[in-house]
Amino acid sequence: MTNHYAFFKVNNFCRRVFFNGSLIIFFGLLIILSRNGYSQEDSMYEQISVTLITKDIGNLEIPAVIHEKQIWLPVKEFFDFIGINNTISPGLGYIKGNFITPNNPFSIERVTNTVIYGNMQFKLGPNGLIYTDDNLFLKTDYFSQIFGLECIFNFRSLSINLHNDFELPAVREKRLAFMRQNLSKLKAEKKADTVIKRNFSAFHFGAMDWQVNSLQKIGGQINTRINLDLGGMVAGGEASAYFNYNNLLPFSLKNQIYRWRYVNNQNKLLTQVSVGRIFTQSTSSLLAPLNGIQISNKPTYYKKSFGSYTISNNTEPNWIVELYVNNVMVNYTKADGAGFFTFEVPLVYGNSVIKFRYYGPWGEERTSEETISIPYTFLPENQFEYSLSAGILSDSYKSKFTRASFNYGLTNRITVGSGVEYLSSVESGRIIPYINASIRLSPGLIFSGEHTYNVATKANLSYRFAKKIQLELNYTKYKPGQDAVKINYLEEKKAIISMPFKGKGFNGFSRFTLNRITLGDGKFTSAEALIGGVAAGINCNLTTNAFFTNTPIIYSKLSLTFRLPNDIRLTPQAQYSYHEKRFDVVRSEVEKQIFNRGFLNFSFERNIPAKFNSYIFGMRYNFSFAQTSFYAKQSNHSTSLLQSASGGFVYDDKTGYTSANNIQNVGRGGILLLPFLDYNCNGRQDNNEPKITGLNARVAGGRIVRNENDALIRVTGLEPYNKYFIDLDENSFENTSWKIKNKIIEVVAEPNHFTLIEIPVSVVGEVSGTVFLKEQNSNKGIGRIIINIYNDSNEIVAKTLTEYDGYFSYLGLAPGNYKASPDSAQLLKTNIQAITPPIQFIIRSKQEGDIIDGIDFMLMATKEK
Repeated sequence: MTNHYAFFKVNNFCRRVFFNGSLIIFFGLLIILSRNGYSQEDSMYEQISVTLITKDIGNLEIPAVIHEKQIWLPVKEFFDFIGINNTISPGLGYIKGNFITPNNPFSIERVTNTVIYGNMQFKLGPNGLIYTDDNLFLKTDYFSQIFGLECIFNFRSLSINLHNDFELPAVREKRLAFMRQNLSKLKAEKKADTVIKRNFSAFHFGAMDWQVNSLQKIGGQINTRINLDLGGMVAGGEASAYFNYNNLLPFSLKNQIYRWRYVNNQNKLLTQVSVGRIFTQSTSSLLAPLNGIQISNKPTYYKKSFGSYTISNNTEPNWIVELYVNNVMVNYTKADGAGFFTFEVPLVYGNSVIKFRYYGPWGEERTSEETISIPYTFLPENQFEYSLSAGILSDSYKSKFTRASFNYGLTNRITVGSGVEYLSSVESGRIIPYINASIRLSPGLIFSGEHTYNVATKANLSYRFAKKIQLELNYTKYKPGQDAVKINYLEEKKAIISMPFKGKGFNGFSRFTLNRITLGDGKFTSAEALIGGVAAGINCNLTTNAFFTNTPIIYSKLSLTFRLPNDIRLTPQAQYSYHEKRFDVVRSEVEKQIFNRGFLNFSFERNIPAKFNSYIFGMRYNFSFAQTSFYAKQSNHSTSLLQSASGGFVYDDKTGYTSANNIQNVGRGGILLLPFLDYNCNGRQDNNEPKITGLNARVAGGRIVRNENDALIRVTGLEPYNKYFIDLDENSFENTSWKIKNKIIEVVAEPNHFTLIEIPVSVVGEVSGTVFLKEQNSNKGIGRIIINIYNDSNEIVAKTLTEYDGYFSYLGLAPGNYKASPDSAQLLKTNIQAITPPIQFIIRSKQEGDIIDGIDFMLMATKEK
């Protein structure tokens, strides 16, 4: 009895111990598990969306977990955004990858609650790593302690600012992409979504320019000049005619210009054909216009090459100067108060025609196409270029002229050339052969030379030092007795050294030129020193010229330009003669802008030795259809008046559009953009598809003209035969259902012609829904599930990803029949299966776009195999 009772007590005690121990173990495990993970039912933790803000990458809406103002971020989404290589296991047991470089592996282990980074192991504290059914979240403190990614959480704005002291992979990739983009711009490379082919018209008239200048001297004669330029297309080529009239001169065809030119830069054998008044480089001095034919395989577009070359020259003060290389405007500037200007010109492949266009403040316009020599022209290795010209000069002898030139790139550093020229009026030798070569001796040292039989020998050596200091040496020697080149000296030696300079609050440019000419009976030496720049907003130019003869002549010109309040510009100038020890000329000019488009101008000039005074009052105003100017000049007892006006017209034969403007039109091209609603998304404008307004377009180098009552967008002022890229902004539409497939369009500008480009704007539909994961007590949304959208042919046409709460949407479906379903391959990898079968839906054609919602799917977890 006693033993039985004792056994009962012992047995009862063991049962209690076992029961209580089981409870302790159960609750202990429950506490441990609750600290290493959480579920949606745990009210202590809340999953929300926060904004991750970075300095160099941008912002990202990212899911996060918060508790008592502490925050956990999803490791994979966070690392993916900043460019950290990582892979998550199918069961969310770990995340492995490489931090910044392959030499820094890391592993975040959920089971052991540790982070292994390189050779170090970090034990995470309680709740350092928490997980859901589809994600792993790491406390932001550990991102900072382990990886150096400081995440500052703002609870009020629900945002996180990321700070780091090293370059993230995403930042590096963005920087490299920007550099590649800049490099592409330098090489004129850009990838277009579609290319518009050229349309060679048989005939049409497209542009006209006009200019009238009239000078009246009170008590004297009146001089009136009229220029009329016409441009069109004939037989697929550019046709242009330039008529000039002067009431003081008889009308002569010699002073008129007419030309037909065909250009196809895609044809490498024959790129250009010109007939009529042709322009060509020549060894001989052509003192009359040349009428004939010219063929060449040189492309018209601008090709960039090695380094750059500084061109500087002088024109009238404050004139606008445009620089063209191979008919392409590459830069423009404004001459300073002394008329000085400079350009940094890239060296170019092939023989290039350098052209300046000068625009005066009173409506004057001048062009210069004489050979401003960049003597070293390089061709790519194994590239061959030729040019053949033949014609008759409009001189009294009707001289016959022929020239053939050939150039070949031996290597990227050596280009050789040869040719022959014939001019029937040259008595010293009608046939003139020549050879030339250009050699790039080092990155900054270039030599070029040319020998023309029985005419001249030329050499040029250019070296570019550090800090953009450039030295250029030129030598030319003419054969005595030659009359091909109309020149009165036998030898010329020239040295030029130029250097830009910068300092605190100022930058400028300096150039020194020394020139020595050998005449038949002596030598002549001249020098020029120039310093120009801007300091404290004041433009300054000091030019000193010296002529060394029996009595040296040295003088300096100083010009200052001040920007005063109320849009007033003041330019004082003075010239001082050192040999006379006095000021020769003083001048001052003041200009005031009025009405945004107009200018008033007054200037005074005093010539001290001649006791000569002149006063000029002027006004110019730019209307939308014409540029006009007027000025009156009083010089001692002489008074003169000058009026000028210029403008132009453009005409589009497709739309009947005619417009008057104040810019140059002849020889330039245009583009017409016609956006329309493409209901059926077939890329063509059908009868029921209307034009639409509101599209924003960008074209580098063109002038965009809009009309509120017209959907057409016109781009004018384009250089002919140049390739242009049109960037279309579909976000400019108020309706988000309107989409543009080809946002970047490539087109070649046709001279004197508008190229019509139809812009189909697709009206697309949107589909949306939610993906739920089935659980015992409730269903919850699940994120990062891929939703595939199929067309009638069971082809995947679109994919989208669910957000953290399971919601998904996709905008961009053309009208038609579709079906949607979760991605089966992803579900198989994550041990999830779809309960809901694929759902079919129809996108209908509507102007505002169709919206289909309620496409919901139910998923359930399966047991791991």
